[in-house]
Amino acid sequence: MSSDVGFRAGAAKVDITPPVGCWLEGIPRDQPSNAIHDPLYARALVIEQGRERICLVTCDLIGMTNEYARDVRTRIAEAIDSRFDSVVVACSHTHSGPMMLALFDPVERIDQQYLRDLSERLVHVSRQAAEQLQPAQLGVGRGEETTISQYRRLWTRDGRIVMNWEEFPADQIVGPAEEGDPELGVVRINTLSGDTIAVIFNYACHPNSLPGDNFTITADFPGYAADMIERTLGGIALFTNGAQGSVDIEGFVDRDFVGVERRGRALGNAVLQVCAGIQEMERQPIIRSARHTFLMPYRKVAPELIAWAEEVVARGPRETVTLRDGISDEIKAEFILKHANRREPGAEFELVGLRMGKAVFVTIPGEPFTEIGRRMKALAPDLQLHVIALANGYLGYIATAKASAEGGYATDVASGSPFVENAEDLICENTIMLLTRLR
Repeated sequence: MSSDVGFRAGAAKVDITPPVGCWLEGIPRDQPSNAIHDPLYARALVIEQGRERICLVTCDLIGMTNEYARDVRTRIAEAIDSRFDSVVVACSHTHSGPMMLALFDPVERIDQQYLRDLSERLVHVSRQAAEQLQPAQLGVGRGEETTISQYRRLWTRDGRIVMNWEEFPADQIVGPAEEGDPELGVVRINTLSGDTIAVIFNYACHPNSLPGDNFTITADFPGYAADMIERTLGGIALFTNGAQGSVDIEGFVDRDFVGVERRGRALGNAVLQVCAGIQEMERQPIIRSARHTFLMPYRKVAPELIAWAEEVVARGPRETVTLRDGISDEIKAEFILKHANRREPGAEFELVGLRMGKAVFVTIPGEPFTEIGRRMKALAPDLQLHVIALANGYLGYIATAKASAEGGYATDVASGSPFVENAEDLICENTIMLLTRLR
């Protein structure tokens, strides 16, 4: 690692498309993939100033287990002469990529050879980015994109919460239970002569343009946007998903490749507009990383919920079926019983903070509700803070206390939200500690 105080950056990308025949993840399906619509990529950015060397890797994948992410980050840190604390591996959360987590399916459906090959490619692309290090300058900007992401939890006239993808009479919908977050965060890194090295863009939404009956591999609209940015500006475009646990695309509009292109073009254009407005480029930006861990307690499961789950499971083995969206009662029952059998009081919850000039990124190993993301952003009004969800592992949804009380998908153990109702408070308290170190 260079001891020079000058800011340097390098970026690279590598194809990580799995073979046709792999099982897809994000929505339950009854058959494996049968085609490739567009390639999946991993993109790496390495930035350096003085003795600080940071590596951000983004992947067109649903997510990674904590164990897998830990191993990859350890290998990357060694390969590029950095620290484990300074390596972030984040996933876009495409619902049309290879199985990585086995959330709804037998773990045997994960292609272990693909995982081994993927690990090698992530290390390789990080090393390539480090080899491209050159003097650079950095600019920060923000904007909005209001046509893609919607708050997906809706109040009904009879006082229930339904999702925006559920079949429900439109005249019985009152409106969204909360606000989404249309903010778009951008960091642009150029050579000293003005050529693009990399663009990081952060936006909160579920990349599930294709419903469950899609068996085609695709990076969805973030991949389309990244490709569009790279073709226009040059360099490498790294998409990081924001606090997207409670926001989604439209439930019933353009759930096809027309929708992928429309959303990708809209997001790409918004990023390009922000890039065009970035006037101030720093040659000596503050570059800093920090890591903080704490115990996130698991929530308790009511005895009647366990009894219901046992009754569902007792009916017999779960059949493999394809669902348009959401999950079945059988999957919910399995989630409940798995959670009820946990021996640990909670999980180690890791936050990594990356400071790049006036921008700060804070990682979350799961899917935080967008309300949590907005609350985290408010903790640093003097900086431009963005959440990178689905980073450095996967621990499930993180709902707010308000949403947990209201109910609905992703607010309880049955639908993948394992932590105590005040998880948002714990995240914000520990984010404050992290920010102190990043300042």
